[in-house]
Formats: sequence, structure tokens, C-alpha cells
Amino acid sequence: MRKTSWESALARHRNASGIFAETAIAIPDSDWSTPLSEGKWSPAQVTEHLNRTYQVIIGELKGGRGIRVRSPWLLRQLLRQTVLRSIYRKRALPKGARAPSELIPKVVNETRSDSIERFGTLAREFEEAMNANRQTGRKLTHHIFGAIDLERGLDFIAIHIEHHHRQIAK
Repeated sequence: MRKTSWESALARHRNASGIFAETAIAIPDSDWSTPLSEGKWSPAQVTEHLNRTYQVIIGELKGGRGIRVRSPWLLRQLLRQTVLRSIYRKRALPKGARAPSELIPKVVNETRSDSIERFGTLAREFEEAMNANRQTGRKLTHHIFGAIDLERGLDFIAIHIEHHHRQIAK
């Protein structure tokens, strides 16, 4: 892993998480728990989803279980060569992509400020855990694509945050 490439991915993550937090802070309390559109999550749920994502990944980086892979090996290989490449190239998740059940926000009990503060804390913990594991050969687990090396995983998380930022910024 070249240092400049790692540093670029780290910068993209830091930028994505910072912009997400700034946008979330600007959402009025009255809109925080209101779904973005019919059948969609509220900004509170989107933030909780990102917080859950961070928690699972940080746990995996500390030696815990990652998310359960739900795609068969052959399909996973095909999707890695097509969909995953497209995600990195376009910096966008496919329309209709679904979160795994472990990351779906059920009930959000935190205030807006507490949820956003926790997001910032988890973003920093994530970067620390990624940096601590950079040379270990450890990988991140995606529920569809399987194991992803850390540098590409770091960039994938930035793309994931950018995706949700576009949702709450509308």
C-alpha cells in the first residue's frame, strides 16, 4: 500500500464524514425524525445507520466478528468485478442497494446533537483502528462483496457516507 494512496483515502473519508456532520447539524430538530420521503429513513435513522456501520467495522478491526456475508462465492466474484468496480469509479452506490439487517436503524433514542457527536467520535475511532491495522493484512467484510482490503475499504466507507450525505442534503 503506497502512503500517498492511503493518505488520499483517509482524506476522502475525513472530508466525507466532516461534510455529513456539518449537513446533519444544520437539519432543524423538527425535521430530524421525519422520513426523507415515503418509505425512506429520517436523518436520525441515516445517522444511526452510519453509527452502526462504524461500530461493526471498529469491532471487526479489533478482532471481533464482521458483518455476515450473504452472497454465494461465485456471485460475489462477479459482483466484485462489475458492481464494486462501478462503485469506486462513479463514487456512488447503486440505486436500491439495501443495508444488511444488523445495520438497519430500528429506533433512534438519541438527540440530534448526541447522535451527530457520536458519529464524529466513531469516525475518529474508525480512522484510528484503520491506521492501527494498516500493515496487518486484515480486511473489512462487506455483506455482498466479501473481504475488502483496508485501503479500498476505507474508500468504500467514504463513498457510503457520501451516498447518505446526498440523501440528507436534499
